Order: sequence, then C-alpha cells, then structure tokens
Amino acid sequence: MKKILFLPIAVFMLYSCKTTKAKTSANTLEGTWQLNYITGSRIAFEGLYPENKPTITFDLKENRVSGNNSCNNYSGNLIVKESEINFRDSKMISTMMVCIGQGEQVFMSTLGKINTFSISEDGKILNFIMGDIAMMRFERVFIDNDNSKNSLDWNGTYKGTTPCADCDGIATEITLNKDLTFEIKTKYLGKGDGKVFLEKGTFTWDKTGSIIIFKDIKERPSQYKVGENKLIQLDMKGKIIKGALAEKYVLTKLSF
Repeated sequence: MKKILFLPIAVFMLYSCKTTKAKTSANTLEGTWQLNYITGSRIAFEGLYPENKPTITFDLKENRVSGNNSCNNYSGNLIVKESEINFRDSKMISTMMVCIGQGEQVFMSTLGKINTFSISEDGKILNFIMGDIAMMRFERVFIDNDNSKNSLDWNGTYKGTTPCADCDGIATEITLNKDLTFEIKTKYLGKGDGKVFLEKGTFTWDKTGSIIIFKDIKERPSQYKVGENKLIQLDMKGKIIKGALAEKYVLTKLSF
C-alpha cells in the first residue's frame, strides 16, 4: 500500500521539479487556465470538484486576475514579478453564492499560500508553488476568439414564450450581465394567479465559448446556445431541440 500511495506523489514531485526549470516570466501567464490537481485536502479531486473545475485568468494588460473557484466568480489585483506571485495581498472580491462542499474553500485558501509559479516548456501546464512544494496544477485553456463569448455583444435582456406541457406557454425573460450573473423571470400563462417567478445566480461558458450554463438549476433545462441577438434553449442533455416547436425555444434580445 505504501508503494501505491508513494508513486503518484513521487511522479508529481519529479514533474514539478522539471517544470520549475521552464518558463517563469510573467508574460507566459496570460490567458485562462483550468485546475486539474490540488494538494492539502483529504477529499479526492473529483470529490472536491464533481461538476466545475476552478479556473484562473490572467490579464497582464489590466494587471488583473480573475476566475471561478467552482462556485463563485472572483477577481483581484495581479501581483507578479518574474517567477514570484502573490495572491494573499490581491484584495480578492467574489460573488456570494452559497456553495456545497469544500471545493471553493480549499481552492481559495490554497491560492493564498502560493508564492511562486512555473510553466512547462510547451506552455500548457502551470504549477503554483509554496516554497518548494507544487500545490496546484493547471492546464491552459485554448479559446477560440471567434466564438459567441468573444465575438458577440451577448450581455443584455432576452424575451420569449417557450412551450409548456400544462399551460399556454412560459413567458420568459433572461438578463445576462458581463460579471457572469443572471436574472430569470418566468410566468406560466393561463395557469395559476399569473405570479412572476424570479431567479438569480451565476453562469459559466462551456469550453467552446458558445453555450452558457446556469448554475444551481437542476430540475429543468439550464443551458442556452448564444447566437446573434438570441438565446436558444437546449434540452436537458444540452442538445438542440428539433421538431415543429423548435422555433418556440428561441428568446430574442431586446434593444434599448
């Protein structure tokens, strides 16, 4: 059992030592990275992050760091010099969604301990280091600059009436904000007292940068494909809805 437990740690430490000799200049940080390893927790990585892996984005032009810690969005000042990096004094702010599990806490507390970084020679792996121990490992996320997230003016309010199994339709209004927060208003037509239901929260983009995913919405579709001035509701599996009613699942952006 000792050999089985020791091998992954030994391999990772050897790998970490190798990458510390690679790129360490600040300009190699630019872009978005996704966490794939973190130490210091008794809970397995998959248990900490069963759905969303934390991300971190470096904007060297604005001297800012931001990302998602698997639940909430965060941002702060970027404090970096050569291979040294400091998150403890970054004055981090974050959204205030209630999170399940320990993933967010483990990520943010570990981030505050980091004092140096290294990047692999191929530029695809980022290690965050405390002293001489590699505490966190990230993979670079390669983003298509011609996707909906980067090429469309997607923030704003969208309206439409989607099909309903036991009512005349669901009047839906969705507002997307640049800080990745959303507001959804729905009203069931021809049913009940006409009450408007309000939901608020945060959303994420999928890897293609073309689909948004509303967090904490589980019992009904929570994914929308973003098009030019429109949102297309996807089914529970994240697939395009086809058939005679397909056009009914499209929300149109309001112009102001």
